[in-house]
Amino acid sequence: MPRTARIVVPEVPHHITQRGNNKQDIFFVEDDRHVYLELLGAQGAKYGLRIDGYCLMTNHVHVIGTPAGEDSLAKTLGRTHFLYAQYINRMHHRSGHLWQNRFYSCAMDDDYFLKALCYVERNPVRAGLADHAWDYAWSSARAHCGDASENAVMHLDDWRDRMPGETWREVLESFRDDGEEAGRIYRHTNTGRPLGSDSFLSRLEVALGRRVRPLPIGRPKGWRKRNKFYVSKHI
Repeated sequence: MPRTARIVVPEVPHHITQRGNNKQDIFFVEDDRHVYLELLGAQGAKYGLRIDGYCLMTNHVHVIGTPAGEDSLAKTLGRTHFLYAQYINRMHHRSGHLWQNRFYSCAMDDDYFLKALCYVERNPVRAGLADHAWDYAWSSARAHCGDASENAVMHLDDWRDRMPGETWREVLESFRDDGEEAGRIYRHTNTGRPLGSDSFLSRLEVALGRRVRPLPIGRPKGWRKRNKFYVSKHI
């Protein structure tokens, strides 16, 4: 599916991801990850992106965030990644682009918000870096499982009311990394199309005044009638 113009919906959670240029590493020492999270938290607070979850891998990042405005997402990620690239080039005596192209993102309904959070926090498990999501130090999984000391950038008051730590552990363990939902999250993030129920997508189309679902596959309605002369001549 082709990418669409970026769709950002205020007060709706989004899955965001970006890789290093040519899939190169973006984190080299532990301090790099600390710096990235500090920048993300500061820029999110400045531009109105609430950080709901994250995972920092060696050559890419995942963020789950809810923007307050239409430009909150672009300003937060753009500024964070600009400042972080400056830091990396200075500290590690390198030059050139750190990030590959623009970041990818998709808006999600509440159901897919939880599924995408599982997808993001289980990334280290899929990569063979941890046995359980909460074993990995550089994601939001530990904080969501009840360890407040591991929270670097998130506001967890609403989360504690919504999902007790032990319950979230069970949800994380039951998520299928090779399942249909994981594939759908990956595809929609890469194409930028919102992800959710039909009613959620319909509400978005009304609110945005544009189509957010792909057109049906096949010839458009009325095609044969409009091309009657050509078809009859060549059949």
